[in-house]
Amino acid sequence: MSVIAKFRRGRAEESAKASAAAEDPPALSGMDRAVRPRRITAGRVAIGVGVLLILAVGVFGYVRYGTQRTLAVSAERVTISTVEQAAFRDYVPVTGAIAPEDTVFLDTVEGGQVTEVLVEDGAVVEAGQPLARLKNTRLELEVLGREAQLTEQQNFLANARLAFQQSELRNQRDMMNVEREIARINDTLIRQKPLEEQGGVSRAVIVNLETDLAYRTAEGKSIEQSQLAEREVARRNLSQLESSIGRMAQSLILVRENLDNLTVTAPIAGQLTGFELKVGEVIGAGQRLGQIDSVDSYKIAVLVDEFYLGRIAFGQNASIDVGAASHALRVAKVYPDVRERQFTVDLNFTGEPPPGLRRGQTMRPRIELGETAQSLVMANGPFYDETGGVWVLVVSPNGSSASRRNVTLGRRNPEAVEVVAGLNAGERVITSSYQSFKDVDRIDLN
Repeated sequence: MSVIAKFRRGRAEESAKASAAAEDPPALSGMDRAVRPRRITAGRVAIGVGVLLILAVGVFGYVRYGTQRTLAVSAERVTISTVEQAAFRDYVPVTGAIAPEDTVFLDTVEGGQVTEVLVEDGAVVEAGQPLARLKNTRLELEVLGREAQLTEQQNFLANARLAFQQSELRNQRDMMNVEREIARINDTLIRQKPLEEQGGVSRAVIVNLETDLAYRTAEGKSIEQSQLAEREVARRNLSQLESSIGRMAQSLILVRENLDNLTVTAPIAGQLTGFELKVGEVIGAGQRLGQIDSVDSYKIAVLVDEFYLGRIAFGQNASIDVGAASHALRVAKVYPDVRERQFTVDLNFTGEPPPGLRRGQTMRPRIELGETAQSLVMANGPFYDETGGVWVLVVSPNGSSASRRNVTLGRRNPEAVEVVAGLNAGERVITSSYQSFKDVDRIDLN
């Protein structure tokens, strides 16, 4: 018999004995008592604890991860940046074009027909240089008419002055005659009164002389009063005439200036553009003929996002790199009108502008919004525009996953974003696009 057969036979005999013992339990004496087998054993307790631990881990995993919206992403598809303490430079990059700092438009004061064009479009002109000549027959006739009216008024004033002088002379002559008569009568009275006392002259003669004296004296006073009245009237009339002539002369000066304006001249030195006049062309009053741009000073007209409208003001510093050199700029003017979510800002060079600038040349300066300071910062990226800067995906320490976290971000520039709250130095954040992660709470990186 083989060993295996013997082993199987022994096991069968033991099993039979056990079954018989179970069916016929041994008899108990008076001192013996039956002991029931224990149902809770150490093995069973260990098994129960293990089951409970497994259930707890399962529940925790479900609560922790089962309710989260999770997405598996390749780590190569995302950009991860580290939060760190560093210098933050508060500026905004802008794009603009070179423009002349001074531009003067050429508009006609009086219209007319072009008789002569003296320069061509694009020419560099000097201040005061004639550019074109116009002819306006109506204006020329108006000047002649104003001159004739002024001459007529001047003649009338001269005649009025002459009449006043003649009246003065006449009054003076009359006054001299009266004064001579008064003197003669006084002399006669002085001689005749002693004779009256002696009886050589009658009383009637003396009375007549005294009457003549009183008349001549009254006549002299009347002449004086008349002379004063005539002088006042003449003074008032002459003053009115002089004022009228002054106004007419001033009006004539203005009309003559309009006549002079028929010769179009350059108000400043610079380059003439948009000047397309042709001989014989009729130009209306107020029509634009072109413009003159300064050639020795430039500005940069830039467009800025409306988000920065309240943070840019006159006098703020700016800069631009041209080649290897940096040039300082300053905000010269802020246009508050917003068009297509942008507003315009003029930047002037504070020193010598870079050589070789051309009108319309594209430039990319930086406008300083604040002072550079140490701050907690993280790299800027597409995530900001997609989350509004209110939440980010923070990478776990082992780099296997990233979880959504609410944060508070502050100022930003093209390279960095200021961290106000929610992140600590050394933590890592996904800064690439969140276009696929908007509805995800956690991503697994593999």
